Amino acid sequence: MQLAETKLAIVLDPEDLATLETLGTIVSLEANRTLFKALEPSGDLYVIILGDLNLYKSSSTDPAVWLGPGEIVGEIGFFLGTQRMTEARAGSEGCILWHINRSLITYVLPPEKLILLVKLFVGMAPYVRVRQTRITEASKTDVDISDNHCNHEHSSIRHMAAFLKQPSDWETVYAIWDFVRHIPYRIGFWNIKASRTLELGFGMCTSKSNLQVALMRACGIESAFAETECPSDCMNPIVPHGYHHILMRKPQIKHYLAVAKIMGVWYPCDATYSPHLWNVLDAGKADDVLKIGEPFNPISDMLGLDPFEFKMFQCLSHVMGKQPFYNADNVEAMNIVLDKIQGPFLQMPQWTTPVLHLMRHDPLAAFRRAYAGIITELNSLYSTVRELPPAEKQLTPFAII
Repeated sequence: MQLAETKLAIVLDPEDLATLETLGTIVSLEANRTLFKALEPSGDLYVIILGDLNLYKSSSTDPAVWLGPGEIVGEIGFFLGTQRMTEARAGSEGCILWHINRSLITYVLPPEKLILLVKLFVGMAPYVRVRQTRITEASKTDVDISDNHCNHEHSSIRHMAAFLKQPSDWETVYAIWDFVRHIPYRIGFWNIKASRTLELGFGMCTSKSNLQVALMRACGIESAFAETECPSDCMNPIVPHGYHHILMRKPQIKHYLAVAKIMGVWYPCDATYSPHLWNVLDAGKADDVLKIGEPFNPISDMLGLDPFEFKMFQCLSHVMGKQPFYNADNVEAMNIVLDKIQGPFLQMPQWTTPVLHLMRHDPLAAFRRAYAGIITELNSLYSTVRELPPAEKQLTPFAII
């Protein structure tokens, strides 16, 4: 099934995906061939199946954005009929895409096809919302992010810490560790404050360890951050195959975890990966838990290293103050494997609820409501994109997991 490993596979079930595929066609591009040019009229939606696309800003010979398998391309033009904002060319290995034209968006369709289009609109909705959030989040000016990312005095952090606090330090450390490890691990939003991670409800190693340290500090437990390294290919099982080559641009990647000082000893207590992810990364380790008086550093254990061997920092200012090491447009395509392992995490917009209800007895009404919802989302996204500064954003490899 062509769409089984794409963004749409997280929101739509396999039967819907298989039927949806029949509405579109497959487009094959040879290496470096142009898919569309900037300022051209648009009306086509593409989903990358194999290979990749490079997006180029005007008058630039270097790609500004790389898009890999699973990514959706051209959604604004498909719905709004706007001109293309960039030029898109196939990468060095060529590209295979699933393609659908906006001419299908018409009332003159049988109910079963209207329902398929409704499901397509609903399937795209959370990604439009996530892209809007990412752009908005990136534009925020947290001038104190380097010095105040671990904001353990924030009201939400203090209340959560009080809720998790136990009679002894070890019990408290365990309660916090157990809470944080069950927060889904998802790529993106890594350089944000602890209170924001608590609000979002997901995180990477930096953001999850930052939240964990903030909660421990709010409970009066001395805590800090540890930095270790592991081979990049250790993460292959939770990264889509089409993104392995980005990960492998650096043979070693840095990993951050929380450490707590108890009775004079700094104990690693890594809460980055949920039990389901550990079952994929290191089979049979899903049931391993933090134990009183013992270090919990599963990355080091997996590599056969001393769990107490790490660099320690009181803050992550050397990390939080940097720009992201990856292109935000790739993030959700990279989270496909993670969401399949941990369960769908993306929140659906409110308008999808009445749409799903209407589908049962009035497909045309559902179609109209879904169309209104998705174009509202995309109009907002388009306005946000147009307001972005013209500065180029350059892709760089992953350096943090």
